[in-house]
Amino acid sequence: MTAELISPPSTRSGASWSARATRRRREQLLGRAPATDSPVHHLWASLVEVLGAIDGPSTALLATAGGDPVAVHGLAGSDVARVARQDRAVFGARIPDTVPDGPAPVETVELTLGLRHTVIASVPAGGGHLLSVTAQGVSIQVLEAWTRRLAEDIRAALSVATR
Repeated sequence: MTAELISPPSTRSGASWSARATRRRREQLLGRAPATDSPVHHLWASLVEVLGAIDGPSTALLATAGGDPVAVHGLAGSDVARVARQDRAVFGARIPDTVPDGPAPVETVELTLGLRHTVIASVPAGGGHLLSVTAQGVSIQVLEAWTRRLAEDIRAALSVATR
């Protein structure tokens, strides 16, 4: 269960400016970021920056536990709902906001397919969210550490925002 990467169309040398402009606009439309007043806006922007520095292809999805996308990077619009459903299936239908002894810990699941790694993390705050990051060209350990840290930071930001 890993997000299928959408490769950009190959560009031939000498491609017209309009073809490049169309590709750029499509990339803008495929990348959905949280609103600038969102508590996770800067966190998401830093994730996109890190993923942009990786040599291989990458995607990321932050969705509510119900499957509604909050932020998307690198996924085609038609794939967002499918990836959100797959992520939700990993953690079950409901992610608890809290457990009796305090906030629920961030849990992760790591998946590997060839050179591509996916880490899905639960973000148990604000009704529950799932963060899915897929990358090629980075070790699973590094990807898990980045994703876990980002999930913990998102949890903290959402916890502060809901007080």
